[in-house]
Amino acid sequence: MIHDDKPPLDEDLLMHFGVKGMKWGTRKADLPGVSRKTNKEAKGDAQEFARAKLFYGEGAGTRRKLIKAKVESKSKQDPNYKKAFDHHLGQQDLGRHAEKARGERRRKDTRASVGKNARAVNRAVNGPFAAPVAVGLVTAGAAYAQRSGLDRKVMSQVRTFMNNQALRREVNDLLRNR
Repeated sequence: MIHDDKPPLDEDLLMHFGVKGMKWGTRKADLPGVSRKTNKEAKGDAQEFARAKLFYGEGAGTRRKLIKAKVESKSKQDPNYKKAFDHHLGQQDLGRHAEKARGERRRKDTRASVGKNARAVNRAVNGPFAAPVAVGLVTAGAAYAQRSGLDRKVMSQVRTFMNNQALRREVNDLLRNR
């Protein structure tokens, strides 16, 4: 459709008249009748609820109880929250949440295991039996070194190192006195 009354198009000019029916300054809401703040809270709580539902192991029951109590409390205060929560809970990808829950459980178990090992080492090193344990380890190490011949190799390396140090000192002294 060509209009003769319009000026010729300039390539540097961009005209945009919007989309028919569009209201400027109005956002499209996820759910009509629910405020953006309530919608955002409900979406976050739905994600946490789905993740807690699939979480397992130590602390999982407490986590489920806490999020359930939070959702029930907010639902009693605001009926729109319940509507938005149910909507967002239905849109959750449970497979993705299950995968994240497995990863979270793995990280927590690893952190707990590392913590237990660190505490055990700390007790062994700093506990009441630290000195006898250290003496025992040194004695066992020395006995192993003697049996395997490692002590002779170590002493040979130490002598070589010391001789090299003495030789270096002598060379340095000679160079300085030149």
